[in-house]
Amino acid sequence: MTGAYRVRHLSIRNRVVLTNKTPSGLVRGFGGPQVYFALERLMQRIAATLGLDPLEVIRRNLVEAFPHRCPAGAILDSGDYRAAIHVATERGGLAQLRHWRDQARSEGRLYGIGFAAVVEPAISNMGYITTVLSPEERDQAGPKSGAQAAATVSLDPLGGVSVAIDSMPQGQGHCTATAQIVADIFGLAPEAIAVEAAIDTGKDAWSIAAGNYSSRFAGATAGAVHIAATRLRDRLAGIAAAQLNARPEDLFFAGGRVFAGANPENSLGFARVAATDHWSPGGSPEPALRETVFWSPSVLGAPNAADEVNGAAVYGFVFDFCGLEIERDTGTVRIDKYVSLHDAGRILNPALFDGQVRGGFAMAVGAALHERLVYAEDGGFVTGSLLDYALPTALMIPELEILHQETQSPVTPLGAKGVAEGNSMSTPACIANAVADALGVAEVSLPLTPERLLEMVRRGGQ
Repeated sequence: MTGAYRVRHLSIRNRVVLTNKTPSGLVRGFGGPQVYFALERLMQRIAATLGLDPLEVIRRNLVEAFPHRCPAGAILDSGDYRAAIHVATERGGLAQLRHWRDQARSEGRLYGIGFAAVVEPAISNMGYITTVLSPEERDQAGPKSGAQAAATVSLDPLGGVSVAIDSMPQGQGHCTATAQIVADIFGLAPEAIAVEAAIDTGKDAWSIAAGNYSSRFAGATAGAVHIAATRLRDRLAGIAAAQLNARPEDLFFAGGRVFAGANPENSLGFARVAATDHWSPGGSPEPALRETVFWSPSVLGAPNAADEVNGAAVYGFVFDFCGLEIERDTGTVRIDKYVSLHDAGRILNPALFDGQVRGGFAMAVGAALHERLVYAEDGGFVTGSLLDYALPTALMIPELEILHQETQSPVTPLGAKGVAEGNSMSTPACIANAVADALGVAEVSLPLTPERLLEMVRRGGQ
């Protein structure tokens, strides 16, 4: 609720509204876009009211020491927000963008720069949903907290490796990342690892927290995979050590073989070692056939009596800035430059990481500039199909410059955090701030359609 800023005190008032308009549901970053639109617009309003640089207002108020406990109970696990902003502005060319703005304004054009700084929660605490209950009701129902992740790594009689994970991806590349993690541990090629991303509750390892949501894969599920594969590798090292006349801790797994570090010629094929306990189980103190791991972050407790709760296990950081021009005659927005820096801990796969960023950005551009539900005077729903509901096409998405900083999390096994939802939360506010800067207005609402912007231009900022 307080984003990336040092805020001592917080008061929240909830309002419940009954409407007969189209029901809303959970979409990417749910809850976050609304919170950060208000918070980041407020930061720019503060800057404008006090005659300060908006970026300086952001810098002055950033969280500096970690872990940091927010007033609503969130515990920001790690990061260096000031360093991230420095990297983004220097490598992203903010000084040049400001020069472009000055030049455009000198020519009478409507040009603005916007900023947004957000924290991106990942691995939801199941306990936060129980804050809808009173403390007394929670006591009667029993505490709810945590976020379980499960993974199983198995070896077959031919030495093949298979992995089952408790996530059901829809194109995020979870199977690719899982194969890479296990392949690195066993010294194999990723294509040698078979990954199943499906849950049969009758036979698979799972819990009520399983599924594909809350950016939980990189921090939780991938971490459970890493632990399971590492434990199984260590047991295989014990099997191979007896055959190679070496100590388990001196063995290496690489190139499809297991070998002694002091004598690489003293080696065995991985498949032979991995299949040993299928064919000759009597000699192993602990069978190396399968390893199932359940992992849950220790930082996720139940809500306290004051309704304070750490709603997520880890929190990434996103800093965006953009420059855009508004065409006076048409009200259209042209985004000249958009820079987004992400610190989501350890990056497991750079291509998949950037793909998630681009997906969230494209969705946010639609929310900021195009998408809206329109009703006629009689209550009829006008934009009820994709013939009338404006979704941006690929040609309507501006170029995105993605920058990285890696501050590993002390909470997750791999130091990774979530990345899938960041720009869906930061980009709408960043674009709105740039529009407010271009027009010199205090109030901005989304979506910033051409007709709405034309009206703002005609009012001359009044």
